[in-house]
Amino acid sequence: MNNNNPIARNFVAVDVEWATRDQMICQIGVAVVRHGDITETMQWLVQPPGNEYDETLFRNHHIRPEMTESAPTLEELWPEIRPYLLSGETWAHNAASAEMPAFRKSLGEYGIPCDWLDIRDSKELFQRPDCDGGNTLAQCAMAMNIPFDETTHHDALYDAEVLAEMLIRYSEGYRPKWDDIPETAEQLRKAKQEKLVLKMGEFENHEKKQKEAARPVVENGMIDLFAERDNSIFHVDLFAELTSSYEGAQPQVVDVFDKGDKMQKEGDEQVDIARLDTSENNPLRNKVVAMTGAFHISRKEIERAIEAMGGKTDGMTRNTNILLVGNRNVGLPKLAKYEKQSAKRNVALVVGDDDLDALLYGDGKKFFA
Repeated sequence: MNNNNPIARNFVAVDVEWATRDQMICQIGVAVVRHGDITETMQWLVQPPGNEYDETLFRNHHIRPEMTESAPTLEELWPEIRPYLLSGETWAHNAASAEMPAFRKSLGEYGIPCDWLDIRDSKELFQRPDCDGGNTLAQCAMAMNIPFDETTHHDALYDAEVLAEMLIRYSEGYRPKWDDIPETAEQLRKAKQEKLVLKMGEFENHEKKQKEAARPVVENGMIDLFAERDNSIFHVDLFAELTSSYEGAQPQVVDVFDKGDKMQKEGDEQVDIARLDTSENNPLRNKVVAMTGAFHISRKEIERAIEAMGGKTDGMTRNTNILLVGNRNVGLPKLAKYEKQSAKRNVALVVGDDDLDALLYGDGKKFFA
């Protein structure tokens, strides 16, 4: 190992996923590299303390409590996992803020010391002058000409194997080519967001422009069907940055579409009726709920949940108490109506899949604080 090639020939790539915001581990993946080849891979599901999860993390790794309720704890698995982390130099992507604190906190729950654990950070490696950039695992992998599957990302073993391949190529002298990175869906989204963030007050004005542009061009008393129009009005990608109406909520960018746009398929997950609060004091009791956009749960299932909790669904009217706003395919007209109604009275805004889950399964009262 030298300064120009800081990667040993034998190393271990590790990735962890956690169940809670305080980084209690629920999955570990390792890929063992010997002399430039991945020779062994291992993956463990880990039961976090109390088998507790933050629901907002489900969509990252898709691991749920029922998957780990019979899994061993990290205390039970540690004698099996520890030798892998001692078998060679250990690497993780973003180790400084992910793997290292996750191991310290999770092992600390059982009083297991890990002062000896040293995980090198490949994110820092890709900031070196010979790499000149890179941030996420996806970006770095694609810059190293390694195909990256976003749908499998956040599976601990998949991410560990991708990292191992990245480090093998680096050790062989390959360096990232940032100009060749294909844009991921998330990168495209952020790029479009930077170009245009449509604020709430501009919705109605945008609709007026559409209607004006849609009118036939009349010249000398004749309708010209082929006259040039500002087609950008019809094809522009619109985004709205919305903030939920409870204290501490974070702004979320939602994909806004116009009436004529084709709506993508909504989510197909079902509501867990057994987890709903159907008591008289639940936050949806006697509430009128309007919806726009697509969630991970289908609209039919959301309506079923609202009815089970004693609420009802309707359009955005003067009687609406809550507006559910999906992360994609959100309609401009309904947001314009929300803007008018919320100026007169309090209408709770529930934005995105995480907020929806919190309303249905968690602390729904916070949206009305």
